Amino acid sequence: MTTTQETTQPFRVAVFADFVCPYSFLAVEQMDRLAREYDVQPLWRPHLLHPETPPEGKMRERNADTIASDERRHAWFKEMAPEQYPRIRFPQKRQYSMLAFEALEFAYDRGLDFPYKTALYDLMWTEGADIGEHETLMTAGEHVGLDPAEMKIALYERHYAERALAAVNQAREIGIMNTPTIFLGKTRINGWTYYEVMQEIMEKQGMQPRVALASQPTAN
Repeated sequence: MTTTQETTQPFRVAVFADFVCPYSFLAVEQMDRLAREYDVQPLWRPHLLHPETPPEGKMRERNADTIASDERRHAWFKEMAPEQYPRIRFPQKRQYSMLAFEALEFAYDRGLDFPYKTALYDLMWTEGADIGEHETLMTAGEHVGLDPAEMKIALYERHYAERALAAVNQAREIGIMNTPTIFLGKTRINGWTYYEVMQEIMEKQGMQPRVALASQPTAN
């Protein structure tokens, strides 16, 4: 007699994003909530939004067009994310992302990439820190329990430079254009969306919240 053993593949949740993108910052809280409420482990991957940015960063120009753009952005965030908006500190400098992507790879190897990305986004978007600086990256690492001495060596010696670049190239090769781009199982979402939309997508593919699963009766 031949028997077959079914294996259940984990429900894939992946986010391609750049730390410098404010819409990706809003997605952080959503994905952290998704991880809490559903039995999923979201993967955060690099998508380089501004490859032309130098390591020292680049100050944003102030002219009529950029001022009008900033006003529209502030109005959008105030309407769409009223709870988050008061915490956000929009940087005046476009910051360098590649070193932060290297730090994310370092955290990934130690199983702390998911909390690390949250800590780093918070430092940049609520405390005004510069993710192009080593100290910012190491401070985020300490917040989630990474070894600061080990991380310092890895960052200064660029141990993860090739891997971070390969990740950026992979995102480009698979056609990532929007930041964030979210994969929920078989569904791809280009850009930010409401959490309720993600819930609907999850549940259409058979995923139920932990509370719902816990409340289901058990067979005797």
